[in-house]
Amino acid sequence: MIMRHKSEANYLFPRRRRCGSHDSGRWAGVLQRGFGVVLGGAVLAGLAWCSLAAAQSNPSPPPPATAVAPADDSKAEGPIDCGNRKQLFLDERLFAKSQNITLRMNPPAKMGAVLFSDKPWESREIGCVSVVEDGGQYKMWYCDLAFVEGGWHCCYAVSKDGVVWEKPRLGLIEFKGSKDNNVVMAGILETTVFLDPVGPPEARFKAISQGADYTSPQKGGLYVHTSPDGIHWKMSDQHVFPVGADTSNQAFYDLRLKKYVAHIRVWAPMRKVGRIEMDDITKPWPVKQIEKPYYIWGEGKMPVASYEVPTMFGYDEHDPVDSDMYNPASVQYPWADRAYFLFPSPFRHSTGLLDIQMATSRDGVKWTRLSREPYVSLGTEDEFDSRSLYMAAGMVRREGKIFQYYGGYRVPHAEFVDPKPKDPIGQIFRLEQRLDGFVSADASFEGGEFTTPPLVFSGTHLVLNVNASATGACSVEILDEQGHPLPGYSLGDCGEVSGNHLEKTVSWKGKTDLSSLHGRAVRLRFAMRSCKMFAFQFP
Repeated sequence: MIMRHKSEANYLFPRRRRCGSHDSGRWAGVLQRGFGVVLGGAVLAGLAWCSLAAAQSNPSPPPPATAVAPADDSKAEGPIDCGNRKQLFLDERLFAKSQNITLRMNPPAKMGAVLFSDKPWESREIGCVSVVEDGGQYKMWYCDLAFVEGGWHCCYAVSKDGVVWEKPRLGLIEFKGSKDNNVVMAGILETTVFLDPVGPPEARFKAISQGADYTSPQKGGLYVHTSPDGIHWKMSDQHVFPVGADTSNQAFYDLRLKKYVAHIRVWAPMRKVGRIEMDDITKPWPVKQIEKPYYIWGEGKMPVASYEVPTMFGYDEHDPVDSDMYNPASVQYPWADRAYFLFPSPFRHSTGLLDIQMATSRDGVKWTRLSREPYVSLGTEDEFDSRSLYMAAGMVRREGKIFQYYGGYRVPHAEFVDPKPKDPIGQIFRLEQRLDGFVSADASFEGGEFTTPPLVFSGTHLVLNVNASATGACSVEILDEQGHPLPGYSLGDCGEVSGNHLEKTVSWKGKTDLSSLHGRAVRLRFAMRSCKMFAFQFP
């Protein structure tokens, strides 16, 4: 937990507005920046010492902004249906009771740069990255961010392992007098690509981009591109979104909702993320008419989106007053049940700096930031990623690792004054995250435990993604719906788990088969010591 003296907190973290009494909003903001979120009431003790400093204006301690209350069983419509799908610990949903357990965001490892501006047709700045896995091959699209006549161009790279990337010379689009390049789209601005699981063969890949004439009321807005292979693209004749959205806007097909979802920039009144659902992404998107459009490029130009679509995510009272949220970098996580992620770049206007945070959701609509600490931190002053970071759209899996990518730049946002004017100012970097490792339920060496709400499942055994360390341990007890241990499945019967496992099958006196419990509402009680629990599943 990060705690500071009141005067220091006020100086370092000015707020947009206060929540309740004089100090509560400020302390809430400081605590919200704590790296972990404590489950249960343990955080109250940590707050007690600050009550004296706040006594004159706030006679009671501020509310614990980082405490996550256990799920309220009384409001549940029934047991959580886990089926055979993996369950991640993203929020309080899987906690009915807990003691000495902390939900913790786990930053990935930086693995270094994988793509550079090293070709004659590339400028000093590349970015606006998308990545997918397609038939065992990894594919990447990135924009050359030098604005030439007719707009930017989008380039293509491929990899067998997600580490070493090649830029194939495709011979498709002429640039500076030559087609000897990897350019696949031209005359666009920020562009993101996704693989459509329900698209017809000729439109398996789709892209969202701004038109190059982005301030024109007729030619601005967002366009959809379609492709059979991610290389040969066809752009829609008309914009599908008739309002400006000046960033890396994204879309994907939501497999749970069976609808397309777009995440776009809205100004409300500063940068936030809006959300649109639609059945056909190639047809005009639903937009609400508003009385006063929002102009940032001047009257008579294309207005930018503000309140025409619902706001999904943005800055709040805990963020610095001079900050807002840049590109969303949204993902529906395909390897677990009801798991959505955002990796936005908070933009600090007074410094021009951006790093990357993380938010999570169960439905893609309501979002939680467990921590305001960076998910990806700025590099040191001598490194390329020292000023501005933007997460790529998409992520790929390679065995037990998740690869993510980001654009890192040694200049602040919108500032291109550089001491080395002929050298590149940005590169594309790779991150490595443990499979399902974004958030964990943690217990210290002193030990902790938690119990889930009632669950039903359809698999035959219980598998954990867990790091119980060398000196730690984890045991699981199966309870009935009222919380009583089932015979043969107590903590004493459970084979203790230690070590680090992506898929560890739990046993009770050597027995692993749970098919006799199909359809029965049960609870799981996890007892842990020096342990990080990432996920469980009944395959």
